[in-house]
Amino acid sequence: MMRKKIVEKYRVQFEQLKNGDHFYRLGKLFQTKNKNYFYDMGTGKIFELKNEVYELLYYIFKMDTIDGIDELHLSDEELEKGLEEIVAAIGDEHILSAPKLTEFVGPQSLALREELDSNMSQLTLEVTESCNLRCKYCIYQDSHNDFHGYVNRNMTFEIAKKAIDFAYPRIGKHFYIAFYGGEPLLNYTLITQVVKYAKKSVKEKELGFSLTTNGVLITDEIAEFFAKNDFVILVSLDGPEDIHNENRVFADGRGSFKLATEGLKKLLKAYGNKYKSNIFISMVTSGPNYAEKYDKIQKFFVETDWLPSDISVNASYVSYGRYAEEYVMPNLEMDEEYAEKNIDPLVDWSIANHGENAGKERLFSKAQIQKNLHIVHRREIYEKPMGTYFFNGCCVPGARRMHVNVEGKFLPCERVGTVPYLGDVNNGFDYDCIKKYYVQDFMEEAVEYCKHCWAVHMCSSCYIDCFDDDKINMSYRHSGCKYIRYNLQKALEQYHSILESNPDELEPLNHIVIE
Repeated sequence: MMRKKIVEKYRVQFEQLKNGDHFYRLGKLFQTKNKNYFYDMGTGKIFELKNEVYELLYYIFKMDTIDGIDELHLSDEELEKGLEEIVAAIGDEHILSAPKLTEFVGPQSLALREELDSNMSQLTLEVTESCNLRCKYCIYQDSHNDFHGYVNRNMTFEIAKKAIDFAYPRIGKHFYIAFYGGEPLLNYTLITQVVKYAKKSVKEKELGFSLTTNGVLITDEIAEFFAKNDFVILVSLDGPEDIHNENRVFADGRGSFKLATEGLKKLLKAYGNKYKSNIFISMVTSGPNYAEKYDKIQKFFVETDWLPSDISVNASYVSYGRYAEEYVMPNLEMDEEYAEKNIDPLVDWSIANHGENAGKERLFSKAQIQKNLHIVHRREIYEKPMGTYFFNGCCVPGARRMHVNVEGKFLPCERVGTVPYLGDVNNGFDYDCIKKYYVQDFMEEAVEYCKHCWAVHMCSSCYIDCFDDDKINMSYRHSGCKYIRYNLQKALEQYHSILESNPDELEPLNHIVIE
C-alpha cells in the first residue's frame, strides 16, 4: 500500500509530462560498460544516472506509463528517492519537458527564395551517365530502379555554361563546381572546357573544383591538370585487390584494382604533400565475414607503402536500394529489437577495434567514427527545452549543392533518385514546385512521424527516400529512421565511453567543419 501511495504522489505530474503523447519521445536512455546515462531531447543535456533512477526511467519509457512501477524490485526508499530525483531534475534542469512538434522551422520555410537567389554554395554537374565499370552495388544497377541505368548520354558544353551562368550570381563568396557521373572522366573534354570557362567568368569569388572517379582512366596528364587546378578528388577504392575486385568490375567481370591504383598513384605523385587536403578515398564494403574483411582492409592501409597512412577514407556499408515498409513507433522496445537483429558492420567493427587501436595505428574508418561522434559533440544544448524543430538533416533544396543532370534539370543533390525537379537551366528555379513538395508536403508528412521520435534534434535524415517521382512517399524512409536511431545510440554510447576513459581523444571533434 505504501508503494502505491508513493507512485500516486507523482502520477499527475508524470501524466502532464506525457501530455497525451508518449514518454519515449522525450529522450534516450543508454549505457556504457560502467555508467548509465539519459539524453534529454528537449534541452540536449545528458545526465549520468544512478542505477535506481535508470531502472525507473527505463520502465516508464518502455511501458509508456507510470502504472505498475511500484512492482519493480526496488526498496521503498529507492523507489521514492528515485522518483524524487527525477521530479527534482524536471524542475531544476527542465528535462522531460520538450514541447510537442507541430511544424518544422528553417530557411526552407522562412527564407526559401532568398536562400535560392543569394546563398547557393555548390553546383554539381552530371557530365555523363555513362560508366566504364559495372560495380555490383552501384545505384545505377537494375536493382535500384529509382535511378537511371547505364545510359550513353553526355552533358553538352551549352548546358554546362547555362548552369554556371545561372548559379554564378546566386552563389556566395565560394563557388564550388563538382563533376559527377557515371564516370566523369568519360567526358574529360567537357571538364576541361568547364574549368576554362569558369576561371574566365567567375570574378571576385573563390573558385574550387571537385570530382568523383573510379580512378581507372587517370593518366599523368589528367592528374597534372587536376593538381594544377587544385581539384579535390574522391577516388573509389575498396581495399586490397581481392576485396576491391569483388564488386568494382568491368562489364566483362574483370577487376579494376590495378588500373584504379595506378590512377591513384598518379594523383599522389602530381599532388605531392597536398594530398592531405585534396585526395580522399571512397570505400564501400559488403558481404559476410565483415570482421575478417575489415581486418584485411585495415592491414592494407597500414602496410601499403605507396599509400599514405593518413589519407582520408570515407567508408560506408553497401546500400541495396530502398524499400517501402510500415511505420513502427520509435519506442524503447522497438529500438532494442532492431539493435538485436540489425547491425551496421562498419560501426560494429569500428567500435570493437577502437579501444584496441587507440593511440596506435589509424583505423581506416576513423572519418566515419568521427562523423558519428561529432553529431553528439555538436548537438544544441539549452537550459530550457528548445521550442523550435528544424527540418531534420534537410538542406535548402537547390542551395547547398544543386545537381544538374545531363539534360540540364535541377535536383537537390546527386544522391536523390526519383524526386520532383527543382527547375532547369532554361527556366531557372521552379519556386512553387520547391515550396509545395520540399516544404509544405514534406513537413505535413514528416511531422506525423518525427513528433514521436527522441532523435529529432540530432537527425540526419533528408529528402533522400522521401519521394515517388512527383509525390511524397515516406514509406521508403522508415527503415532509414530506425537505422539513424541505432547509429545515434551507438554514437552516444561510444562518445561517453571515450569521455570516461580518455576525454582528450574527443578534442579533434572541435575542429571538424561540416560542409
